Amino acid sequence: MELFTGSKPVHIYVSEQENSAVQIAAANLITDIKRVFGCKAVLSAEIHECAIIIATLEKGAQLPAALQNAELPLELIKDETGAWRWEAFLQQAVDGVLYIVGSDRRGTIFGIYDLCEAIGVSPWHYWADVPVKTKGSYSVPAAFSKADWPSVQYRGIFLNDEEELDDWARLHTPDGTIGPVAYSHIFELLLRLKANYIWPAMHVNYFNGNSENGALAERMGIVVGTSHCDMLLRSNQNEWTPWLESKGYTDAEYDYSIPGRNREILLEYWRESIGQNRNYEVCFTMGMRGIHDSGFHTRAIDADDSLTKEQKKEAKVKLLGQVVRDQRQLLIEVLGEDKGTAALQTFVPYKEVLSLYDQGLELPEDLTLIWANDNFGHMRRYPSAAERSRSGGNGLYFHGSYWAAPGTGMSYLFINSIPLAQTGNELKKSWESGIRKVWVLNVGGLKPVEQDLEYFVRYGWEAGKAEGITKDPRLFTEHWINANFSGGHGAEAAQLYTAFAQATNVRKIEHMQPGVFSQTAYGDEAGRRLLLLEDLYRRGNAILHNLPQEEQAAFFQLLLMKIHASYYTNHEFYYADRSVLSYERGNMQAADRYSELSAEMLDNKRRMLHFYDRKLSGGKWEGMLTPESFPPPPTALYPIRKPALRISGSSLRTDLWNGEESLRFSVYGRREKWIELGNQGAGSIPYTLEVEDGGDWISLSDTEGTLQTEQRILVTVHEPAAHGGRQGLIVIRDHRNGTVISVKVEVEATPPVPDSFTGYIEADGYVSIPADGYHHRSEAVNNAGEEQSAWLTVPGMARYEGAALMAWHPAGQVPEGELRDNASVGYDIYVEQSGEYILEVHRFLTLNSTGRIRFGVSLDEGEPVLVESETNDEWKGSWQQSIMDNGEKLLVNLPYMAAGAHTLKLYTADNYVTISKLVLYTSERAESNLGPAFSVRGDEPAAGYGAESPQVDWKEVEALCSGFYSTQKQEVTLPSVLYADRAFFEERFDLIFEKCQPQTQTELGSARYDSLWKRTDEKNVIEAFGSGSFTEQDGVVAIEAEYALENSANAYLTPAADDTSLNWSHLQAETNGRTGFAMHVADAGLKWEEPDAAPGMHYRINVQTAGVYHAWLLIRHHNFQSDSCYLALDGDIQPLSEQFGGGKIHTYNTAQVYYWCAISDLEISPGEHTLSILACESQLRVDRIYLTAGDELPPADAQWQDSARQ
Repeated sequence: MELFTGSKPVHIYVSEQENSAVQIAAANLITDIKRVFGCKAVLSAEIHECAIIIATLEKGAQLPAALQNAELPLELIKDETGAWRWEAFLQQAVDGVLYIVGSDRRGTIFGIYDLCEAIGVSPWHYWADVPVKTKGSYSVPAAFSKADWPSVQYRGIFLNDEEELDDWARLHTPDGTIGPVAYSHIFELLLRLKANYIWPAMHVNYFNGNSENGALAERMGIVVGTSHCDMLLRSNQNEWTPWLESKGYTDAEYDYSIPGRNREILLEYWRESIGQNRNYEVCFTMGMRGIHDSGFHTRAIDADDSLTKEQKKEAKVKLLGQVVRDQRQLLIEVLGEDKGTAALQTFVPYKEVLSLYDQGLELPEDLTLIWANDNFGHMRRYPSAAERSRSGGNGLYFHGSYWAAPGTGMSYLFINSIPLAQTGNELKKSWESGIRKVWVLNVGGLKPVEQDLEYFVRYGWEAGKAEGITKDPRLFTEHWINANFSGGHGAEAAQLYTAFAQATNVRKIEHMQPGVFSQTAYGDEAGRRLLLLEDLYRRGNAILHNLPQEEQAAFFQLLLMKIHASYYTNHEFYYADRSVLSYERGNMQAADRYSELSAEMLDNKRRMLHFYDRKLSGGKWEGMLTPESFPPPPTALYPIRKPALRISGSSLRTDLWNGEESLRFSVYGRREKWIELGNQGAGSIPYTLEVEDGGDWISLSDTEGTLQTEQRILVTVHEPAAHGGRQGLIVIRDHRNGTVISVKVEVEATPPVPDSFTGYIEADGYVSIPADGYHHRSEAVNNAGEEQSAWLTVPGMARYEGAALMAWHPAGQVPEGELRDNASVGYDIYVEQSGEYILEVHRFLTLNSTGRIRFGVSLDEGEPVLVESETNDEWKGSWQQSIMDNGEKLLVNLPYMAAGAHTLKLYTADNYVTISKLVLYTSERAESNLGPAFSVRGDEPAAGYGAESPQVDWKEVEALCSGFYSTQKQEVTLPSVLYADRAFFEERFDLIFEKCQPQTQTELGSARYDSLWKRTDEKNVIEAFGSGSFTEQDGVVAIEAEYALENSANAYLTPAADDTSLNWSHLQAETNGRTGFAMHVADAGLKWEEPDAAPGMHYRINVQTAGVYHAWLLIRHHNFQSDSCYLALDGDIQPLSEQFGGGKIHTYNTAQVYYWCAISDLEISPGEHTLSILACESQLRVDRIYLTAGDELPPADAQWQDSARQ
């Protein structure tokens, strides 16, 4: 049955009495038909001539006769009781007419938009610029029939931390903020995705502030609610104070514990909100928390000294119950008995309210309980049997974006790398646990979490159904890409996404820090990971270039940008880490080169962001993605790059695989290891390598060359089983200095493993096993043969790669009886030596705040040992570090095991415990992030990873930046110079969402140190510092912090006067044209309570103008553990309490970035003095020092001038 063709007008029937939401959807269908086919589509009252008839089976609605006579199978959208299903639709072809019938208004809307997507209009045609798929015609089978409905009743999003969306709206909509124009597009997107629910923006404005917002939501069919801290449709952060001012109330507090007038004002505040929204389909959040996610304020209870701590908590429980009762009474008073009682009402037991709930808070049965995850994709708890039986049901609040607690550095607001496999598994568990009423996803500012959003709401539609693609996230992504783009790239893109998410989420790019991934443990895990990201980058770019040009922008937005962001960020941090390692080894030219490459990757990332912000889709998305500036909190910035201070002389250094003395190979281990050559001086070194006679079983990746920086030489042992016990020698010759270095190569004499053994074989000091790579599996069944427990495989969810293994109990209960009777899996392993070894279990994070996290481990037929993690909830055990690492490692001491074959077993205990990897260490365990690569299994050959060095195709990167991004380095806007003055610290808690005082800079200072040398010459940066004390002129003293490195009488360092003897050291800064230096104490997490014992930087200053000087420092910190230092003048240490920030200067506004910070005032008399900066907390970076007797701000880089030295 041909439904549309380009030459034939299409008549569509929609009753004039239809709900406005259906009318709007029908109008969009007409627009979409014109877009796709180019034909005329019109609404017609002549139903007999219409090819499409749209109707809604609302209660009391009069159905057209044509619909009644069509004998449609309407029973398909009825439930088992004969009632219409919620939001169900039927598409049915009868006698050449397509009927779209909804059980209610949104059912009809979803039926309409389902057809829109089928003909070629993506839900993302506006928000991601997916082009319409034009075609000549569209047909359906003559008896076409499709009936569908959602599983979860309310499915939607929370626009939170939405400052970038607001910046976009300011630029691109007449509302000047997120208002009706933006919401009209957002609401349409949700409906096209078959979602129906929203918690609107709350940081930048308040939804009630523009009455058109709520009216628009009702007209379009969207249900509006509010988050856990905003009651009864009020958005307190921006609404409470203006409302008070409009009423003239000056003494009210947002605190229900204060009786009388204060409580009446609160009730009035809520009552008016109910009244404003009385005619809309809305959801009322009940209860009370403080304004913007602060705690439940109860001043009257807290100040009552007659109450004990326990009595105060009981009083708070009673008060919260009273709040809910009074709010429900308001609903009845304003809406009437029936409507007020029937209104959708939610209660969110979150943070401090959760503890009150658990203490016995009584809630009405019809309230829907909303359970929150830990903000990082792990559900914290599931409803009990009693909670599942509540008539109000249960909901969940999930995160695809998160603004974290202050000072923790845990925000992720650039991209979302939580794998869909993880999200899907949590949603599956939630559905199984009875969470089926309301599902809400925090999407930040909407972009760029498009994929996560669609997957989440679609899962809510499909949950529990036999059909559906969300059960398999890879299948979902394949379908999603093929639905939005031509060329059939879905399967390839799904592979790329799965690998990207697993590899990236082991440390989100927003959480990257120096040294996260080792380059010297079990090979180079950091380099190995980059090789994977490089492969994804190349393959993703190949898809991009194979797409029609009109589809490329959308593909970049929906998928590729995330891969690019991960690629650039991880390379930036890798090269920075490598510069530090090279510096520590004395390979100074390499330290310089890796610093340059790290900065180059930052430039490439900024070119990508400039393209997104200024050029993508003709500049349509300007303001939408600015992850390096606040608000919201920026992504991880500025890894430690450590270029050389001095380069001179000439010598060759060698470093062997993992710091070993010789290259030792196991018959069953890696066949490739390496030698690293390092140039320890200036110029270049000609070198040769050769294997001595008799070493024909050894090959080298390189035998000669000229060494400028570093070179990794791959050493391969061929057929190690045939050469057990043999030794060879590699001779390295430095032809510049005549040095000869010998490296011994040996293959261990290992007794052969029986040919029949198919398990994992020890080599190189470990046995590394993927959790899903078991040899034996045993399920636990009861006497009736019913499955009681099992280990289930979850594809795509293991940490870094592969599938995870999840304990599962059908009833969700911990089985009773002996641990050894539970389900188990077994892994066959073979160890070379007898001993007592450590098992490291990599646990994929699952939580259970009301239960425990346990599983069993046994060796052979031994009694299983119960292993328990303390990390059963947020902020417990190692949760914070586990969040950063996307999992935790548990160590188990195994019993003595003889050399030979064994079986290692895992037993289920608590439900949903998930394991991704097991590592048995037979030699000293080295610290690494990912753990050793998987061991050889049976007769499988050892995996080859080559040199594990990045293989960046710099020409490809440049071609992409210049071509697809069409952005040159010089086009990228320079970061603003930021200032936090004294007033900033006086008001910082009121400025939590405000930008730090910025000044635009159009140029940087000169690259002063780079001009001192050429790579073939010697280098001495410190000679450029000058000499003498720093002379004040016109009330200003300006000093580069790195001058303390000269260790002269006028500028010097002093180490910590404790066991650490730590000192300040240099790193590359963003000043001096991004080639200058800052200073820091590099080790993490250290604090000096006694300033006399702290590492210090000291500067001799000569002051002519007496007075009070404002002490400014150009600094950078990333959390609450890196934001403090002491100032001293002539050894007189200023107390932290006298600093403008009270000794703590970290704020959301200043995290990650370099900014000028007004630390304190110093009164300085004429003459010479010693200014000292002493570490209070490590990792604070200090770039420049500016003392001024005036009120001016410190100069930007291009205007900076050092004080004269005399």
